[in-house]
Amino acid sequence: MDRPDLYICHTAYHLLIALLRARRAGGPQEVWLSEEIPDAEALAACPGVAEVFACARVLHESRWPGVVTGPFAHRRNRRAYEKAGAGPALRKGGYRSIYICNDWSAAGRYLQDCGAPYILCEDTVGGTLDPDQHLLEAQRAAPDFAERRKGRGYLYWGDSPWCRAVESEDAARCRIFPREKLVTFSKQALLESLTPAEKAAVRRVFLTRPLPDDPAALADATLLLPRSFVADGLMDQPTQDRMFRAVARRYADGPLFIKTHPRDPTDYGALFPGAVVLQRTMPSEVLNFCLPGKFKRAVTVQSWVLRGFTAAESCVFLSLEEALALAAGRQ
Repeated sequence: MDRPDLYICHTAYHLLIALLRARRAGGPQEVWLSEEIPDAEALAACPGVAEVFACARVLHESRWPGVVTGPFAHRRNRRAYEKAGAGPALRKGGYRSIYICNDWSAAGRYLQDCGAPYILCEDTVGGTLDPDQHLLEAQRAAPDFAERRKGRGYLYWGDSPWCRAVESEDAARCRIFPREKLVTFSKQALLESLTPAEKAAVRRVFLTRPLPDDPAALADATLLLPRSFVADGLMDQPTQDRMFRAVARRYADGPLFIKTHPRDPTDYGALFPGAVVLQRTMPSEVLNFCLPGKFKRAVTVQSWVLRGFTAAESCVFLSLEEALALAAGRQ
């Protein structure tokens, strides 16, 4: 029997893409879900996940005690990760390919400690095409970069010698990696090519409560897609609340729907009485093919969530500065 592929997911969006890829690949595929994904345990036990993955495990990366240094550091880190129960022990050589979207993680470090070649997938649609790559640039400017390239330390975002390929939405336009390391894999094309059976498989996993079924309810509605700037340490909760209220006042001239980021714990039902708050753990991309119509507009602040979003007639992207100006009454 062919070896399975392993997919390591840190967001619900990662799981969405992995589910579709594994379903098309066929065979006994495997998935590891980070505890960072809301309801990770429930998702791992979901019958819709079991339809596609022969094995689904949850990673408890917060149990990992942290990097140790000195002689045989990689071996000691690997053992510490496994002993802490951060995740299952990797069957080295047991997988055809290992796909991970976030190698800047305990699981990513663990792959490097194991000396396991992996493929880095884009964390978001077109992420490798972003003009701002300051994290990668800072890593490459570090004085010990050359030594770490030889395996003496950790490197992330595709620079590790154990990263054998980096997927890009369009490898021909990607300038941050050597051409020989790049592979084109268009997630946008994947999502646009779904069959009715694939869409139904996605719904079985991610839709635990019904979506609106009346096109008229969407025609004059605005969809607000916030994210947690509080969790990112950029502002406090009252400031964030004022900002999103101001954004909604400016753009919602009809019914308001809210699809928040899965890791945003804000109670948007309390913040916007009367709004329809959609399922938090559902990737927003699911709305592209699970609604009977389109929203009038979709609005977000400093987020790439609207890349490839087709469930709205128009999309509004506000910078954080623009949104704060609305909250301060300067616009």
